[in-house]
Amino acid sequence: MTNTRARMVLTACVLLAGSLATDAASAQPADLILHNGKITTVDRNFATTEALAIRGDRFIAVGDNATVLKEAGPRTQIVDLGGRTVIPGLIDTHLHMSMAALNRPAVKLLDARSVDDVKTLIAERVAQTQPGQWVIASSGWHESLLKEGRLPTRYELDEVSPNNPVFIPRGGHVVTVNSKALELAGIKKDTPDPKGGVIVRDPATGEATGVLLETAAYFARRALPPSPAPAEHARLLREAMHELNSYGLVSVVEPGIDERTIQIYAQLRDARAMTIRTDLLYRALTKEQVQKGLAQASLRADDMLRFAGIKYPLDGGVEGARLYEPYQVVPGEQPDPNYRGVLLLPPGGEDEYVEGLRLAAAAKVQVQTHAVGDETIDVIVRSYERVNADTPIKDLRWTIMHVFLPTESALRKMSEIGIMATAQDHAVLLGHNQRRWWGDKRAGYAIPIRAMLDAGVHVGGGTDGPVVPVDPFLSMWWMTTRNTLNGYQLGPEQAITPREALQLYTINNAVTMGVEKDRGSIESGKLADLVVLSQDILTVPPQAIRDTKALMTVVGGDIVYRSGI
Repeated sequence: MTNTRARMVLTACVLLAGSLATDAASAQPADLILHNGKITTVDRNFATTEALAIRGDRFIAVGDNATVLKEAGPRTQIVDLGGRTVIPGLIDTHLHMSMAALNRPAVKLLDARSVDDVKTLIAERVAQTQPGQWVIASSGWHESLLKEGRLPTRYELDEVSPNNPVFIPRGGHVVTVNSKALELAGIKKDTPDPKGGVIVRDPATGEATGVLLETAAYFARRALPPSPAPAEHARLLREAMHELNSYGLVSVVEPGIDERTIQIYAQLRDARAMTIRTDLLYRALTKEQVQKGLAQASLRADDMLRFAGIKYPLDGGVEGARLYEPYQVVPGEQPDPNYRGVLLLPPGGEDEYVEGLRLAAAAKVQVQTHAVGDETIDVIVRSYERVNADTPIKDLRWTIMHVFLPTESALRKMSEIGIMATAQDHAVLLGHNQRRWWGDKRAGYAIPIRAMLDAGVHVGGGTDGPVVPVDPFLSMWWMTTRNTLNGYQLGPEQAITPREALQLYTINNAVTMGVEKDRGSIESGKLADLVVLSQDILTVPPQAIRDTKALMTVVGGDIVYRSGI
């Protein structure tokens, strides 16, 4: 046989083998079929159908009942949905999952409705704690839910905890502590305010009240006990993931962590213990920190865990956002009529920020920058534009987080050069302080999703949990009604439709993270991530969306949560 003929025979054999393998694969039955439902695919046509089939970790069929049921075999698990709605698995592009995990053992204050309630909950934990040991509360609550509308003071906390230091964070930018904690933090009457922070003081005595804003909070944070051992941290993370699955969440962006936490995630992934797909952003501010963060890009990436890029924090929260116009005076909390918040640029200012951005662009990774105030947003847009002049950033999915108070010109420029935004439902809790610190006009406009979408800005959705509750349906309720847990609306003209809210939480978030080929919609060939709902969020009144529950959550074909179906 000549060499040419031998090659022809070998090629034919290879093609036949490939064809047989393909036929065998297509003949394999589905592992899981859901039928007799209302499947909202969120595909390009936003199609609705009846059934879907999964084999392995991918959707293999999406369509009518009769067609999809043909994929069944003797071992296929078949679930009759009974008309229930199915949507793509939900993605949160700003959820501090590691923080939520560490919060799990902390005192829960979300149900407190008065300072006395807070004191009672703290007292209960003190009774279980050795004298001298810290009592720490969860960050996921807000003083606006208390009838007094303020944080408890050191003296009120001293009444129930004279011998144990107490640390009560509220979100990521504000804490209140008792006298023992102030002592351990080294805060005295004559301690000056740190740059970018405020030690709130009693106007009559000048003594610290226990409330610490922005960088002043780090005085107390530095005095806290060390983080739990990696094994305990990993255990808490597994629990947190399962809790998020119970809300229909299948994927999050972890917005700003360090090397230690990245390694804990990697160990969980390698142990096949993750039930939430996690995209990691390394927290950095200086050029040197960016370089350290980019070294994490060597992390092995798969569908459950990957290094996504760099997170910059450039201003504070509601109480520390950098604004062009001064804040309102808030008696007992913010006495300076010229206060405009903080701008947290690196030591080299905007130029060093841009140098770090250019390093990230050269490495072809994403950058997401935290911004609440209008001046901060303009700094970021200007800096991104400087990098874009040399290296187009659109395909890198560079993003601004939070985007509370963008100017019209900022939105136009974001749309023009492809800067994305992620919006969260902070106002459900923080609206109280938006009004007190900024005034009603700025408070109502804040997080203007309608304006962002109308300007052509790509927007993704989330919660910033545990700063606010991680429940995505509470977030979509806010997006569509602009209601707060205090019972009032803030900026109803900025509400979006339920369909848009669902897109923000699915395909838009997938696009934000550059994974839309595999995530964000129910389509054959994509990763089999979905959630079965207790009600159809597209047809119930927007006011009722917050009552929605996840009945089943599937990640990569595996049922990771099931209740009521």
